[in-house]
Amino acid sequence: MNEITTQIDKSDYEGYFDFLNIKIDDEFLDELLDLKYPGEMYKGTIPTLLFAMEIDAESKIVWNRIFPALNSKTICPILMCPDDLDFSCTIVVAEIECLENIVKWNRIGLDITKDWQAESIGSEVQWFDKIPPYEFLKSNYLEMIKAFEVQFGIDKAAWVIKNEEYRNNNC
Repeated sequence: MNEITTQIDKSDYEGYFDFLNIKIDDEFLDELLDLKYPGEMYKGTIPTLLFAMEIDAESKIVWNRIFPALNSKTICPILMCPDDLDFSCTIVVAEIECLENIVKWNRIGLDITKDWQAESIGSEVQWFDKIPPYEFLKSNYLEMIKAFEVQFGIDKAAWVIKNEEYRNNNC
């Protein structure tokens, strides 16, 4: 059984924000991908579960797919490019399956979908052959999702305050 957790991570890029990141078996997911596929620009990608996503419709897709219904599968965007913060650039997806007490990431890959409709994300994927499937206890997986829900709320509240301050000082 694998363990999925979260931890605040410093960006690999100058001038970017610290963020809540995904760890699998104590390894940040983006760094794990970089170890298996060096030079492919996966290191530094950030979770799609963050408030930072630019397009609400895309964020809703992520949140709708991250935890599929019992005995079903979804293809969920899990990592994105920190420059664009949407589905237009590098998107890493996972095929997620929910069973009675286990959530599986059967495979992980690079989204190569050419249709720009948000709902189409994950319809064409180049699956990574060097990344094994992962199995998590459902309780562990739900803890990871809860950590992102809490962080999402914190980041959204901070954005609202900052936006209000900007409007008050510049309007």
